[in-house]
Amino acid sequence: MAANFTKPHLEEIELMRGGDVVSTLTGAFGQSLKETRLTALLGYLIALDPKPFISLLGFVGTPQRVCLEERHDQGRSDILVETSYGKGIIEAKVDATDPLEQSLRYPARWIALLTHRVPQKVTVGRARYVSWQQLAELLEKLGRGGSARVRYLSKDLLNYMRVHHMTKNRESVEIYAREINEPVTLELFLKAQLYGCNYDKGSRLAEALYFAPHFGAQIANDHPGVNIGISYIARIESVGIAATWKEFQSLMREKRGGTWLNRHKEILRKLRREWTWDKKEQRYFLLLGKPRLAFNPPVRKEGLQKGKGWLSKRFLSFDQLYNAWGQRI
Repeated sequence: MAANFTKPHLEEIELMRGGDVVSTLTGAFGQSLKETRLTALLGYLIALDPKPFISLLGFVGTPQRVCLEERHDQGRSDILVETSYGKGIIEAKVDATDPLEQSLRYPARWIALLTHRVPQKVTVGRARYVSWQQLAELLEKLGRGGSARVRYLSKDLLNYMRVHHMTKNRESVEIYAREINEPVTLELFLKAQLYGCNYDKGSRLAEALYFAPHFGAQIANDHPGVNIGISYIARIESVGIAATWKEFQSLMREKRGGTWLNRHKEILRKLRREWTWDKKEQRYFLLLGKPRLAFNPPVRKEGLQKGKGWLSKRFLSFDQLYNAWGQRI
């Protein structure tokens, strides 16, 4: 009888870099914000579909060549675009630095200054200021049309910019909220600045900026000073994934160091006993900043959802929290 071979089921899995979740292709080359990463992908996009970028940057003519990190006598430009009418240079700055003086040293007919700093006078001689927000609006448009490569890379670059808060996000993920209703998780949050939860494929957790625990009635009754609802906010410094205890220890040692592990060995010992640690169940671990008391009295879940059941709304904005808090006040 012939063997019955079944085709393995393939599914998307999480990509990690240095213990952190990678949410974009650009981020796979490094999680920190780098001008070179931005300009490399931007230059590639311009070469794929130059016309809309030429219009945004104020260049004229038919595009003929795109060069990254072109060397000149007075330095090296980020992107050089050569058209039928001359050369245009793009200088990008991710901080508040004004690249005008530097860019004027380059031999070019047009200069586009891609920066957060857009003065009242947008055009200065042959230089033109273009904001990252203007680029984001173009990328959003390209993400809905054009070739498959242009659509994909435009969306990816836009997401990379949003993750690093370089542009407005109409659907930004500000706060990740979860229930805490047992003592080990409470102690982890308040003392170790850590929160763990089951892995959820497709979650936007990697985009969240802050974590807000909702303390349940049971934990509030057993721990004086802890009140029902959302009262604390903690900044999310990074997000890692681990399944086994060895993976968890490796993640914490890399992110927090051996001294941190020794200082919190008692609560970590409780965590190891309370949770199962095998390769079948992956977990997210949120490495947090210092918890801040933000709401007194706390925000009750009834102001965020219908009924008093388990907290079903996990991604919130500050406006939603303050509106719910204001209703109770």
